[in-house]
Amino acid sequence: MMSNSEFEDWAIKLNLTDDAKNEIQRVRQSPPARRVGGGKHNVSGRYSSKKMGVTIQFESHKVELPTIYMLEYNDNVLEYYDQPPQIKLTYYQSNKNNKKMAYLNTPDFFVIEKERAYWVECKTEEELIKKSQSNPDRYLRENEQWIFTPGKDFAAEYNLDFLIHSSSEINWNLQRNLEFLEDYFVKDYVLNETKIKRIKESIQEAPGITLKELLLSDETQFNADDIYALIVKEIIYIDLYNELITDLENVKVYLNIEQYKLFSLVENSTRRKRNTNTIELNSGNHIVWGNTVWTILNYDHESKIVFLYSRDENKNIELPINLFESYILDGYILGADKDENKESIELKKMILQANETDLIEANKKYEIVVKYLNGEKIEFIDVTDRTLRNWVKKYKDAEELYGNGYVGLLPQTKKRGNRNAKLPAETIELMYKMISESYETIKSKSAKQVYRELLVKCEESNLYVPSYATFCETINNRALYDIEKARKGSRASYKYEEFYIELEFTTPRHGERIFEIAHIDHTELDIELNINGKVSKRPWLTLMIDAYSRRILAYYLTFEEPSYRSCMMVIRECVKRTNRLPNYIVVDGGKEFSSVYFESLLALYSVHKKQRPAAKARYGHVIERLFGITNELFIHNLRGNTQITKNVRQVTKSGNPKNHAVWRLETLNERLDTWFSNIYDNKENPSLNQTPKEAFVESIAVSGNRSNTYIPYDENFILMTLPSPKGKTRKVHPGQGIKLSYSYYWCEEFRNPKIEATNLEVKYDPFNIGIAYAFIDNQWVKCLSEQYKYLNGKTEKQIKLIAEEVRQKRKLYSRNNTITARMIASYILESEGIEEILAIEKYKPLEKDLNVLENIQVPKQNVDLVKEDAKDEDDELEIFGELV
Repeated sequence: MMSNSEFEDWAIKLNLTDDAKNEIQRVRQSPPARRVGGGKHNVSGRYSSKKMGVTIQFESHKVELPTIYMLEYNDNVLEYYDQPPQIKLTYYQSNKNNKKMAYLNTPDFFVIEKERAYWVECKTEEELIKKSQSNPDRYLRENEQWIFTPGKDFAAEYNLDFLIHSSSEINWNLQRNLEFLEDYFVKDYVLNETKIKRIKESIQEAPGITLKELLLSDETQFNADDIYALIVKEIIYIDLYNELITDLENVKVYLNIEQYKLFSLVENSTRRKRNTNTIELNSGNHIVWGNTVWTILNYDHESKIVFLYSRDENKNIELPINLFESYILDGYILGADKDENKESIELKKMILQANETDLIEANKKYEIVVKYLNGEKIEFIDVTDRTLRNWVKKYKDAEELYGNGYVGLLPQTKKRGNRNAKLPAETIELMYKMISESYETIKSKSAKQVYRELLVKCEESNLYVPSYATFCETINNRALYDIEKARKGSRASYKYEEFYIELEFTTPRHGERIFEIAHIDHTELDIELNINGKVSKRPWLTLMIDAYSRRILAYYLTFEEPSYRSCMMVIRECVKRTNRLPNYIVVDGGKEFSSVYFESLLALYSVHKKQRPAAKARYGHVIERLFGITNELFIHNLRGNTQITKNVRQVTKSGNPKNHAVWRLETLNERLDTWFSNIYDNKENPSLNQTPKEAFVESIAVSGNRSNTYIPYDENFILMTLPSPKGKTRKVHPGQGIKLSYSYYWCEEFRNPKIEATNLEVKYDPFNIGIAYAFIDNQWVKCLSEQYKYLNGKTEKQIKLIAEEVRQKRKLYSRNNTITARMIASYILESEGIEEILAIEKYKPLEKDLNVLENIQVPKQNVDLVKEDAKDEDDELEIFGELV
């Protein structure tokens, strides 16, 4: 970003007025005017911009996100800002005596380039066509560019510009290539001269070598990462605008752009094919503008042309003749009267109506007719001469009428009978009215009740009464989605909603490599876990899954309901396992995904967030399906699963899952880890036709290891993933330190009299309850627990699970809702004894060797509990073995 002095130099260079400078400075110094959200089919999100050093909002990942990429990687762009302050736009309504109108508008971006500055509005091509139809004086197209006249007029006052970015202008090849290579743009990849020399030699030996051949040419000297890094550094060249880098077998590699031009093996950027159909500008003729048919009312050869909307006689618009002609050249307006003739339409209709039985019959007739016309002898025919002559006549008539005699032999029985409704029009109209006003309402009346109301209405109006079967058939013929939405709401009707179909392929929905897109979501598992032998609770599972390979990158099991702490922990687990984070994380609209800590963590490590539309499960079907698989194939096979509770009336005391809760959080966590890594990871995915593990390994070979994106799992990273307790701050108690849940934490800085009795921002580590951090003098300082020697002596996994168990017991047993660090330490010591008993019990029945218990200092009540748990756990291990 420019400094104040650099901005002044830039403004002087462009000869900006003081008003223009003040307006631009207002944009630069203001936060985004609003927080954006996605629409019904839009995926919104945040892009972590390296150029701007902040996260940039986008409202659609199909229009605004590609615009961000163009701005981010355009060297001519100095700065760009999302959702700049509102501007006041004015325009004149031509259909209301040129009345002046004004409104406030928030553009999508404000862009500062080396030679100019401008506002940007991003819209889909379809939306722009509709707006140009309803407001042709505001939205128009000139010289293959869309123009928004109110924005242009406003920007002209400051000698600036206002641009419209259409979805049709997006180069999706370039967009996909930038996303694929983004890791090498954002983080530098170190290359040595030997590798550069060897790659150049391979290209020099065969200019235009395919990327696949180059990757396989000398694996010992260089790898995929080296090649992609050289492409980003422009040391070697591929056409990122027209070739797709993931198409390894076809994309060609050159030493430089000059060599590429010399060989001319790649065509220029694809240009829109202009429409060559002519349109007769006569009154009464029709045109197609977008998806709407219009009728020409009047044509003035010198100035304008007037259209009438075919579905609304009161709606008409005027267009200047030069604008109308440019729309024709660009293919936005087509002639509607020069489509297929009536004969071809009828021919197509006849072919579409023919089923398999009709075609079999027509084939038999055709074979006989052709032999007859060719003068061949026909044997074993079971039709009369009159029938044969009739077939021949139909064949010749169809050949003359439609240019195809075969269709004349198709059976015409479908045309027989009167298919029109027998009921009077008034009765049909009343029936439809009753369905829409009484049946399709939130009251959810039954069809029988509404039919009774219809009977009363028909008697009052002296109309013919339809049968109940006809009434029900009419209801069934209506769209099920519309009925469910009217009676139960949009969420209930979602399963009947039509799939949103993209007519143009843009980017793969699951990415083109591993660690490009990942999903994070939570679910409450269908199992009751034992907490203390008497009380049970269902756990929550947080998952992060790689969308491309369907591999589990990380998971987090807890009793706590979904919160930003769960999000931070699953990200931490991902880095601990893989030392990487995905480029995009897809989440739902949960408030935990919008917390400052979560978004700050993503921004720090250049991870972009996408938020799927509310109540649209199909946008996250990758992870939703995994939740179902985990429950169905694993959890539902364990004791204490809650399948029976789906029908509460069937649950008895003996069948209540709470009375069969034998699994603990720790044991389930271990088995879940085995399930994900050994079972699910090696199970073939029907969408991939391979296992997640195979897809993961295969993608690494093609897309590279990308070691430049590795994140060290060190104290700095752990500190960024630490959540804060409720309230965020804690008071420093003199001589004791800060109190977190159940323990005091101390550091030497607390001795400072200025720190004592003050409130400090605090973070804790759910994976290690032996330490905490306090924000003192603009830095995070580590604090140790008063029972550090006990709490810090375990692995991170053990500490995490023990902390969850203790936290849950504290809620159940402590009336004053407090617990001491000494109680935690005692619990750990007892757990060590229990753990040792379980290890012995696994190989020798406990009741046959009671001498073991005498050598372990564990309270007697705990010994009895261990004995019962050990038996139950062995039973569950047998069940799991059968499942595997």
